[in-house]
Amino acid sequence: MVRHVILWRLRTDHDEVDMKRKIEFCAEAFSRLPSMVEGLVSMKLYTTPLASSTCDLMLDSVFEDEASYIAYKTAPEHLAVASVIRPLVSERICMDCEV
Repeated sequence: MVRHVILWRLRTDHDEVDMKRKIEFCAEAFSRLPSMVEGLVSMKLYTTPLASSTCDLMLDSVFEDEASYIAYKTAPEHLAVASVIRPLVSERICMDCEV
């Protein structure tokens, strides 16, 4: 299994209502991806960090294997959601590891 974790900091120059709407859309869309992308076991977007956090969002994903993860990167379903969230983000940190 491969775990793919992304931490995002959000931009501060977006309309707050529009940003919240887009993040809610992404959370729902990410949660549906395991039923659409082969080899994607689970995926969840965490949107309510504690005050001690240094990021705003966390995407936690698990894949069957590294080949599934690599295929996911170019899956149209993934790219559609990514195109919504990328413009909202000022910083992205990622870690992939075998679990």
